[in-house]
Amino acid sequence: MIIRSVTLLVALLGSDGVVLAADSRGTFGDPSQTTAQNDSQKKAHILAPHVAAITSGNGEVAALLAYEAKRAMEDVGLDGVTPVMEMLRETCREKFNEWFPTVPAIQAPALAAMGQAPTRPVVNFVVGGYELGANGPHDPKLFHLLSHMDFAPMLSDYGWAVEGIAQYALYLLNRLYQQDRGVQELTALATYTITETASQDGKVGGPVKVITITPTKGCVLLDEEAIGGIMSQNAARSAALQNSFYESGEA
Repeated sequence: MIIRSVTLLVALLGSDGVVLAADSRGTFGDPSQTTAQNDSQKKAHILAPHVAAITSGNGEVAALLAYEAKRAMEDVGLDGVTPVMEMLRETCREKFNEWFPTVPAIQAPALAAMGQAPTRPVVNFVVGGYELGANGPHDPKLFHLLSHMDFAPMLSDYGWAVEGIAQYALYLLNRLYQQDRGVQELTALATYTITETASQDGKVGGPVKVITITPTKGCVLLDEEAIGGIMSQNAARSAALQNSFYESGEA
């Protein structure tokens, strides 16, 4: 059974680090027909000491690509967001050409949408982390790698990146995101963006997974207790926002 991660990925750049967050819902079967859901999909992957990726699309293929790329990186001790992104892209293109040799990497969108042309599995990555130089980690970046574009690198140079069910996330981030905020604040925002989307769209859900990346600590996968505390604080923020519309003001 194929797992399609109809999902939400959120990546944010802050004043002191990078935040990558994803839901954990996977959908079994054809979304246009009867489906089942599983909320234990692993979509957040630490690839190198200062680089991580979050994934959407075909769950099994994405997981294997992340595993293969990380193994190749560990063999050569690779770190730094641009070289790691490039090796991940190289791995993805090499494996897709090996696994689907008769299917072109890029098809005409109209033909693909109507099922008139064969297509490769959908696998998308958002890669975030720090460049490495003589003076250590610097210059954080976010990249998109999308299978339908043959994993051509795309740089998000506006401070954040989203993939998946993005409509609510785009609205919230346009209203709330500030790049001069720290990792702790942006972790709360990324989590809030995912849980608010999940409250409106059932294709997003399950536990939220968050990786923070800082120059000093590198990549850290937050545990369930930390995420639970953040969600409790977010619930209080939501309640305060709602109550603010009904509090009596001065006459």
